[in-house]
Amino acid sequence: MKVLLVGNPRTVMGFNRLTKIPSLNLASLAANVDEGLCEIKIADLVVKDRNPHKELQKVLNEFKPHVVGLTAMSFQYQTALGLAEVVRQYSNEVKIVMGGYHVTADSETIIQSEDMKNIDFLINGEGELPFNAFMKALLHKQDFEHVPGLSYRRNGTFFHNPRPEKLMAPEDIKIPLRSARIYKKGFHMLGRQGDVIETSRGCVYSCNFCSIRHMYGKSFRKFTIDRIITDLEDAKRYGARSIFITDDNITIDGKRLIELSDAIKKAKLDLHFSVQASVRGFKQNPGLAKALAESGTKTVFLGIENASDDNLEFMQKSNQLTTADTEQVVKELKQNGILVVGGFIFGNPDDKEEDLVRNFNFAKKIGIDFQLFNILTPHLKTELREDLIKEGLITNLTDYTKYNHYAANVRTRYLSAEELFKIRNKLEARFTVESGAIFRLFRAYPWFFTKLMFWMIQREPQNWFNLSTGFLRK
Repeated sequence: MKVLLVGNPRTVMGFNRLTKIPSLNLASLAANVDEGLCEIKIADLVVKDRNPHKELQKVLNEFKPHVVGLTAMSFQYQTALGLAEVVRQYSNEVKIVMGGYHVTADSETIIQSEDMKNIDFLINGEGELPFNAFMKALLHKQDFEHVPGLSYRRNGTFFHNPRPEKLMAPEDIKIPLRSARIYKKGFHMLGRQGDVIETSRGCVYSCNFCSIRHMYGKSFRKFTIDRIITDLEDAKRYGARSIFITDDNITIDGKRLIELSDAIKKAKLDLHFSVQASVRGFKQNPGLAKALAESGTKTVFLGIENASDDNLEFMQKSNQLTTADTEQVVKELKQNGILVVGGFIFGNPDDKEEDLVRNFNFAKKIGIDFQLFNILTPHLKTELREDLIKEGLITNLTDYTKYNHYAANVRTRYLSAEELFKIRNKLEARFTVESGAIFRLFRAYPWFFTKLMFWMIQREPQNWFNLSTGFLRK
């Protein structure tokens, strides 16, 4: 039996300009199917985003799969449906299964909708164990009632199998099957050939805007350092020179992260790393920034969220950081030569224009190298969504294509969604130049940002005009 796993070509606005990375979840699914059960290939369409339907049709004709798997975050869901339609037009015999966060959060609605005309099965939650069980049931023509986490309909009846009683133990999760990837080139991080790994799964905190708890609950599972080094060596064998570490909160165990950094340094892997981290993790673990820098970490994404301690309390993050903590941590990272990507959230209920400007000025003051001025997104099955619905502050409840952290799906008590979007865009256009960040980025990656400049002139003239206006203002 042949299985094709298809990576979604749609990325968060602007993300594809700086990096394109392969799908970790699909490579992990492929690795954790019983050996010999089926032949699996992965089509990461993120590197074929200019005409993904045509590329998928080509792969279908060449590989002739019996099963096609799709995955989607909420903003990618409509794109995934379009890909499913391509598969259905190719053959009515192919079984189409879809998983990922959006399916996990909304399977009860999806299963009763017209969307199922091109989907046969849905997988809820962590996918490795259910997908393996699904493939065994399909191959041996068994009933699907014992496949955990599977949703499907038969003769007009809807079935939602309960998820596995326990999450997979870290030692049972095999490293990604990179050999299954059809496309070997095009993945990069700031111009260096890139790949992706994880060193842990889950988070134990209670941020009300975060959706990850619906996938894993409040859990934190850690892979062994030996397993991580093996994974990195495997990625390097397949050409990686830069690695994005996808952990939901890698700094929950700061001491372990220092140990891992030391192990990477001793292994002499000569890789560049980018990680997502918390301010609290650095604050509680002196020397962590230095250890990361010595291991090859070049970029850290910090979930700063807001310059207002009151807004941090609203987001249930006040127990994790204060603005004073943030300033200190950013300073330490920059002293160790690490570029800081600062994630901010605009559009909290009490936000006025001056609050957005305060965040803009705070980001400039502390020296953020690359800003992400996200707008509050009411993700499905989050506490935030329920709170905002009660207050009538969500302006878009159902068009999930806009749930990408860029579009404005909410209003505040003082700003309409349109005003919020317009103000954020103006601040973003100003930041890169006014903060001096663009000069720091050019110094760090001169060749890549020179190419990006010409790419923007050709493909995104309006964004280039905004950037040029910033230069003139400077």
